[in-house]
Parts: sequence; structure tokens; C-alpha cells
Amino acid sequence: MEKTKPKLPAALLTVLSAPLLIMAVILYAYKLDGAYPFGHGTVAWCDMVQQVIPLLIDFKDILAGKDGVFLNLNNAAGMDMWAVIFFFLASPFSFLAAFVKKTDMLYFANILVMLKLMVCGGTASLYLYKTFRKLSPVWVTALGILYGLSGYGLMYYQNVIWLDMMYLFPLLLLSLDMLFEKKRVTPYTLVLAAMMTINYYIGYMAVIFIMLFTGISLTAVRREKTGGDTAVRFIFGSFTAALMTAVVWLPSLLQYTKSGRVKEEFFSSVKSAGFITTYETTLPTVLCSAFVLTAAVFFTCDGRPRSKKLNRLLLLSLLTLIPIIAEPVNLMWHTGSYMSFPSRFAFMTEFMLTVCTAMYLEDKDAQRCPPKNRLTDHTAVIIPLLAVLYIFIKILSDYADRHRDDACAYARTLWGDRESLKICITIFLMVSVMSTVLLILYRKGVLSTKTLALFCTALILCESLINTRIYLTSPVYINPGRAAEQNKVYDLADRIDDTDMFRVNTDGKLFYVNLVGALGYGSVSHYTSLNDQDYMYMMKRMGVSSNWMDVGSCGGTGLTDMLMSIKYRIVRGKADNAVYSNDDYSIVPNENYLPSGLILDDISSIEGDLPDIPRCDIQQFICDNTLSSDAVSVSTFEDTENGSGSYTVTADTTYEMTIDVFDRTALYFDAFDRPQVSLGSYIDGTFEVLVNGKTISGSYPDGEFNGLLKLGEFENEPVTVKARAKKDITLRSLGVAAINTNKLLAAAESAHTVNFTRKGGMLTGSINARGGEYCLINVPYTDGLKVRINGRSVPCVKVLGDLTAVQLSEGNNDITVTAMPKGFVPGLILTLIGTVLCALWHFVISKKLKVPEKPAKVLMWAVMAASAAVFAAVYILPVIINLTAKEV
Repeated sequence: MEKTKPKLPAALLTVLSAPLLIMAVILYAYKLDGAYPFGHGTVAWCDMVQQVIPLLIDFKDILAGKDGVFLNLNNAAGMDMWAVIFFFLASPFSFLAAFVKKTDMLYFANILVMLKLMVCGGTASLYLYKTFRKLSPVWVTALGILYGLSGYGLMYYQNVIWLDMMYLFPLLLLSLDMLFEKKRVTPYTLVLAAMMTINYYIGYMAVIFIMLFTGISLTAVRREKTGGDTAVRFIFGSFTAALMTAVVWLPSLLQYTKSGRVKEEFFSSVKSAGFITTYETTLPTVLCSAFVLTAAVFFTCDGRPRSKKLNRLLLLSLLTLIPIIAEPVNLMWHTGSYMSFPSRFAFMTEFMLTVCTAMYLEDKDAQRCPPKNRLTDHTAVIIPLLAVLYIFIKILSDYADRHRDDACAYARTLWGDRESLKICITIFLMVSVMSTVLLILYRKGVLSTKTLALFCTALILCESLINTRIYLTSPVYINPGRAAEQNKVYDLADRIDDTDMFRVNTDGKLFYVNLVGALGYGSVSHYTSLNDQDYMYMMKRMGVSSNWMDVGSCGGTGLTDMLMSIKYRIVRGKADNAVYSNDDYSIVPNENYLPSGLILDDISSIEGDLPDIPRCDIQQFICDNTLSSDAVSVSTFEDTENGSGSYTVTADTTYEMTIDVFDRTALYFDAFDRPQVSLGSYIDGTFEVLVNGKTISGSYPDGEFNGLLKLGEFENEPVTVKARAKKDITLRSLGVAAINTNKLLAAAESAHTVNFTRKGGMLTGSINARGGEYCLINVPYTDGLKVRINGRSVPCVKVLGDLTAVQLSEGNNDITVTAMPKGFVPGLILTLIGTVLCALWHFVISKKLKVPEKPAKVLMWAVMAASAAVFAAVYILPVIINLTAKEV
């Protein structure tokens, strides 16, 4: 024991040096570019601004008990956030959000990213320290820095949860080494369970890697007695990890199958894709690590014998490099499709190259005899080399500064371009050439191992700083005022003092759709990949603006505002009747409001999906069957109906109608085809819309707004609506809806309603009803929704496409609405079983396990066959499908 104590400080210093230097590099970059804490810039942009930060704020409210997980009323009118949390937020770092003000969250993003990249460098250093005992501590630090500030982390940090997977990957590799070399199962089980818990999506990619690693490793020991025993332990560890995380992946998988991301055919993207990836974006994720790429090639080509383990690691590196270039393989690594971030697995590539480099360096240190060259580390060599290195770093830094505007194309568009790739390759080649020179001097005996390590560390630090400024702090350089602009919105948070269950929408697309819920208000809007397809389609058909996987906070009509309990609206600028106002936005009360429960005598006409009719007619259908009012009328343009239930318009033709308005009436124009999940639509930009000669929209619909277009409110006047078609097109919906405001308000005033109150993820309300009446609750219908009346569970009925109705009892009805994700209880039971099984293995089974050799060998071959099947499915099948589809 006494001999090991002095080693602990040295070990800690070795492992912690990389995180500390990563922190220094990032803070220096923050200072240079004016990012918080040295300025007011935020590195948050793109998905981080529109998804991650709002969701972190949602998580903050959940932790404070202001909203629920299973029934989250601030998102999508009442959404199950379980799968969302384990897609975006299931990190121990996310709990720090509880201590951060909403208006500081964009600044906290800078610290959060830095902390996670530091941990990435720390776990990489830990792996290198534990695995390569003869490797110099300087190399451990240098390679840890290189991994922590590699291209993947700097480019893909917007999805900040992926950085958790990045820092867990070295631990996964360490646990696999312990499994195959020391027969220890528990570390592998726990790390795999942690990865599947933190992000099951990237966990899919980790499973691909594990199967490839296992297949290659078992092939190497297939003739040894230990092969079968290792396979048994691998199966048990994997099975136990799957059980332990069932409470995460089972309900999440079931929720995913209901989302808009589910496509009709899995291989459709593989068939239509080109064979080469968008290499302008994928290559920089690995080219930013110039030293390890150079060293791996340098040592691989030296003609010296390599260990079997090194050959296996080189093969794995190659397998993870292939999808960087081959798009069909890349798509299979991404579950068949992706919208952006086209190399989400690349942290594996970077770390495998790092490990190979470390193994080479350790082997070379072990094999290298002390050189007889008297100039080794001589002052006559070191001083000129230091001067050359200084000049080189100065030239490299000046080049990066001169070309920064072109280099940071990715930070503007999420995609690299030819010019940015050219700059990336130039920087890579410059660092690669200098690395090669240093390695040659080392091989010739001019440099010692320690001197080489120190010089290469300086080179890595320089490259890391340059790449940090190109990718991490470029959002600050491009838009230094982003945080201040966003905080004008976050200033609206928690400003409404109202105990009713209500929702808030916006007067147009004022900001990202997730921000309404992040402000602490109920909303119909939401944007993640887990958005329910039925809900999205219902809202699209009701006239709410919706594009890709989002449901917006604008669009719809006064009628749908009532139906969804929109009590307040956020408008731009100051407003006289504002509940709260700052210089840029105001929260104003909405004239049209109904509580969240509407009592109906009969729901037979609205049960199930909305009818397949134009969106203006849907407004009339909803009104007639819920408020029993003749408040809505529909008008169509002459010569547009084609007799097949659709409307056809011709380019450069103006379609006109005149509506005589007497009572106060709101008019809405609509041009729509069918609900779909896509970025934009072929009907975008079809019409210029004018009212009484005034242009309301020059290009409707479009990607910013495709809901029902409000033309205005009118009274006692004729209104002329003109729609100038810009292209030939056929639509399912075209016309104008007129909603009589006074009649609508009168119908709402006489409606029998339930005024629900919300507490966390629960709604409660009471109503005296007649037997046979129904309560329409404006919460989306899901399999996990639970409604209790007077303590008794009652069945839910799906109405109007995706809302909920329940039958009431005679007399008083105390209604409680909660939710429990489908699959949660079975998943929880499996998780408990897996946890017990893991404990039994660690303390009991592993000490007594003796598997007969023949059955163990059978299992070994089964695992190898499964690994081969994974290889075929990911690397061979998509290539065949892609090439044959091109021939057809």
C-alpha cells in the first residue's frame, strides 16, 4: 500500500492535465472572441438555440415541479417528454440548469460545452493512462487534448448530449478491454447501460461499434478456450445492460413509432442518396485531428511488424472511416436517414485513431534503442527547432485569421463548402508536414521521446485553438448579439399571474417555436424529432403553421384559439393592453378564450380523425360540432374546383372574390394540400394575396408560415380578396373562411365548460353533468393518457384528429388528467430485474460460473455470426441497394 500512495498525485496530474489545458484553450478563445464569461457572446446557435436551451429550461421547470415529464403542458398542448429527455437532456450536467436563471441559460451554454469537452479529454487521458503504462504522461496529456478538442466536439456540440456519449466512449473501450482481457463483465454492463440511458439514438451507433469490435476480437481468439467464455460474458453483459435500460428505451421506442420521423420505407434514403457523402462537412470532423492521422499513417507505413491488437484497432479505425466517405454506409450508421450533422459517430473514428497512435508511440518507445547520435536533444538542435516551430505556429495562426470568414462557413449554415474544406485541408497539411518532420527527427534519433512529445503538444494546442475559433466561437464572431436578442424573449418568462389552465401563442413567427413553453406557459407548439404525427397533422389541418417536425405557435383562427384555450398572445413591440411588455415584445390577453374542458351532448360526429375536407371547411366542421353555432362560412374562388375534390390554379392568373361583411367578421385565406413531414412543400410561394388592393402576403404559403392566413377583421363593408397564382398547381384546399366574431363569442359565452387547473403534470377540474354527456379535453390523445372521474379510471376517446374526450357521470364529476408512457411499467420491471441480475453477477455468479466448453463455443460462433450480420447490414447491403437502385 505504501508504494502505491506516492503514485496517486502523479496519476491524477496525468489524467487531469488534459482537461485543464482544454479549459485554458477554450477560455482563451472565449476571451479573444468576446464570449461569456469575458463578454456577452454565446456559442449556442442552430439546434442549441431552438431545441437544447429551451428544453434545458423546460427541464429546469420540471425539476421545480412547475410542469410534468409524462404530461408536459408547456409543449405540444400536453406532451410526453420521457423520450425527449433521453434524447436531449439525460446528462448529469443537465441538473445544473436548476441553478441557472432563464435569462442566463444562453451564457451557461458556454460553460456547459467547456465542461463536457474537458471531461472528454479527461476520459481519453484515463483510458490512455490505464491502457498504455509505458506511454509518457506528456503524450497522455497531448492526446487527451486532441480528443477533447477534436473536430467532432467542436462541430457537433450544438446537440450537447452527444458530448456525453463522446466522453463515455473511452470508458466503453476500456470496459471492452477489461471484458476481453480480464473477463470483467460489470464495467462493460454499467458503461453500456449509461450510454443507452444518456442517449439511446447515439447508443444505436455504439451498438454497431460494439458488434464490430466483438466480432473482430472473437475471431482472433476463436481457436482458444477463452473465446467461448468471453462470448458468454459478452452476451450476459449486453443482455443485462439492455434489461437495466428498458425503462428508457422501451417507452421511448414506442413513442418514436408515433412520431413524424417514421417513414414508409427504411431504405428509401439509401436508394436515392449519392454514393459519396457531403465530404465538405464530414471530413473536417477527422481532419481537425491532424497529428493522429499523420502519426497513424507514418507508423503504419514504416514496414515494421505490428501486434495483433494493433491490427485489430487499425481495422476498426478503417471501418469507422468508411462511412465518412461512403454515403450508403453513412446512412445506415444514422438509422437510415439524417437531416444534418452527417457524421454523428465520428468521435469513435477520432478516438480509434488516437488509440492507434498511442499504441504506436508506446511500441516505438519500447523498441527504440538509445541513439548514439550525440545531437539528440542538443542545444544546437533544440534552439533552431524551437525557432522554426514558433515561426510555423505564427504562420499557421495568421493564415487561419486571414481566412476565418471563409473557414467558418459551417457555423453559418451547418454545412461546409468547398472553400471552407480547402482551408481545413490546408491547415491539416501544414500541421501534418510539421508533425512528419518531428517524427522523422525522432526516428533518426535527433529528438528524444520527451522532446518530441513536448513539441507535438505545442503543435496540438495551436491546432486546437485555431479549430476552436473556427467552429466553437465562430457563432460569437458571426453574431455577437445573439444572446441579447434571445434574452429579450426570455425576459417574458413567468410574467403572467393567472391560475387558470391556459395557453399562449404568438402573432406570427416571432421566434423559435420551443420558446413559448420555455417561458413557462402552456403552448401548442413544439419542435423535436419526437413530435407526435397525429398531433402535428391535426394542428396542420386546423390551420396552425407547421413545417418539418415542428408545430408552430402561430396560425389557426379565433375558433381554434378558443378550442385550445389560447388566453394570451405575444406580439411584437409595445401594446396598450399588455399584461407585460418590454421594448421588443408584449403579452396581451386574447379576446377568444374557452377553458380546457368543453361539455358536449354527443361526440359521434367528431370521433376519430378530422374529415378529409379543405381546411376552411374544417373550421366550419369544428364550430358546428362543438359550439353549435353558424359562426363560420366558407367561400371559394370561381373556376378553381376541378371536380375531383381538389382545386387547380394556373400561373399568372388572378383569382378574385368579394365578400359582403355585415357583422364583425375575421377572414382567413387558405392554400394547402395534404399534411406531410417535410422541409417546405411544392406549393410554397404559390400565391400573392391581396385584400382591397393591399398586399397581405407576397409569397404564401412558405417555410416560415403555412397556416391559415388572417386577412383582417371587417365590419359593414365589402371585402375583395385577390390571389395571384405564380405557378400551375393542384391543391386540396383553397378558399376563404369567414368567422363571425360576435356569434363565436356568444356561442363561447353560453358553452358549458370545465375550468381545469394545473399542478405539475396533472390537470384537475369539477363539473356537474347529466348522464351521457362528454367532456372534450384539449389535451392530445395518447395511449398513455389517464383520466379519472371521481377516482375511477375512465376510457379516453380520440376526437377531432388527436384531442381527448371522456364520458361523464350523472351529478358531480371530479376529473383528474395525468399520463404514464406506454411501456413504462413493463420497462421499469425489466430494469429492476436487470439491476438485480447485475448485482447477482458481480457478487455471486461471476465467482462460480463455469460454462462447458462446447456450448460456450456455440455461443461464440453465434456472436460472431451476429457481428457478421451487422457488418453486412451496415456496410454491404446499403451499397448493393444504392448501386442497383441507380441502375434501375
